[in-house]
Amino acid sequence: MGPATLASVSAEVVDKVEVKTALVSVFDKAGLEDLGKFLASKGVHILSTGGTAAKLRDLGCTVQDVADYTGSPEILDGRVKTLHPKVHGGLLAARGNAGHEAEMEKHGIRKIDLVVVNLYPFQEAVAKGGDFATCIENIDIGGPAMIRASAKNNAAVTILTSPSQYAKFTQEVSDNAGCTTFAFRKNMAAAAYALTSSYDSAVSAWMAGEVTEPPKKKTITFDLAMPLKYGCNPHQLPAGLCAVAGSKLPFEVLNGTPGYINLLDAINAWQLVHELAQATGLPAAASFKHVSPAGAAIGLPLSDEERLVYEVKDKELTDVSAAYVRARNADPMCSFGDFVAISHEVDVATAMILKIEVSDGIIAPSFKPEALETLKAKKGGKFIVLQADAGFKYSDLEYRMVGGVGFMQKRNDAIFDASKLSEAEWDVIAGWCRDS
Repeated sequence: MGPATLASVSAEVVDKVEVKTALVSVFDKAGLEDLGKFLASKGVHILSTGGTAAKLRDLGCTVQDVADYTGSPEILDGRVKTLHPKVHGGLLAARGNAGHEAEMEKHGIRKIDLVVVNLYPFQEAVAKGGDFATCIENIDIGGPAMIRASAKNNAAVTILTSPSQYAKFTQEVSDNAGCTTFAFRKNMAAAAYALTSSYDSAVSAWMAGEVTEPPKKKTITFDLAMPLKYGCNPHQLPAGLCAVAGSKLPFEVLNGTPGYINLLDAINAWQLVHELAQATGLPAAASFKHVSPAGAAIGLPLSDEERLVYEVKDKELTDVSAAYVRARNADPMCSFGDFVAISHEVDVATAMILKIEVSDGIIAPSFKPEALETLKAKKGGKFIVLQADAGFKYSDLEYRMVGGVGFMQKRNDAIFDASKLSEAEWDVIAGWCRDS
């Protein structure tokens, strides 16, 4: 189809479109009860399939099976049920286009004003260790096709792809006398394309790991997990913390409002102390400033001389607090206003030392209740406390973007322990740790 033909079929854009017919076919049925009752209260004619249709009928909705509407039965174990001209014609027809309107009338095609679809749980199948055939079977075909068609025709069609959107939709229709506005439809279309892009990216990444000749195009998508006030500097907006789509963050915010640099420090520092603890079997600590370690150490008892030099002569010290004292005093000037990482549970002794230090925040796997309350009170309640997920599984590949140029490498998952050194080398390092 050439450009001239494309221009001739552009849809007429009307701000408000009444929702008269909906196509509902969802794998995740969360929120369907409230949505179904709302559609029923508005007298919306619903096209649906399988278990979704049965659920909606139980809710009192007027439901027509897609197979009855198209005149074609579901075939191939349900692989083909909505891939039909009477479905996609109703989604893609340009409203107000005389030719399209005539064809719809000729072929008995209804205008579909609302589509509610979510996708087969492909990523969950992969995460559960499904075999190749199982993962392939969980790749959705009809769902993405309907989503993309609906999103393209946002001049007339509203597409909902998540139960989290249902409340916004019901409010939109209630506020607009049974209609959706063009602005709302565009917002939902943007979210829909983001979903299909992320879904295809997940399939592509998995498939690349299953073949002997991986494709040269690499795709990765992220979910915005936490908007930030600004980036590295106040003028760098928008800014946010993202997680690989379908995954979670490796920490939980227990107190404070972390910023861009805080989070870079936290994630890098946590990986360092976690690896140090794995390698040595001892508590480890790090003092980070602007994504560089000012100091890192393991929890060995301090000598009387060290206690004096580090100004902790009369303080109660544990192995965990000793690790932090050593790490901070590796370079006290650079540690001023640092972000702290601790490999083990933060005890009261460590919290009492941190209480008087100039520091922005801490990340650790857990906190003694009294220690947590002490830290939460620091800096007038603004001290950042992050609880790390010690069992978090990092991606096998690392990506870094610098000025539009991408770098990729296998994540460094090698633990540097005694096995990497000769006995003599290990004795030297162990002696240096004891004497430092």
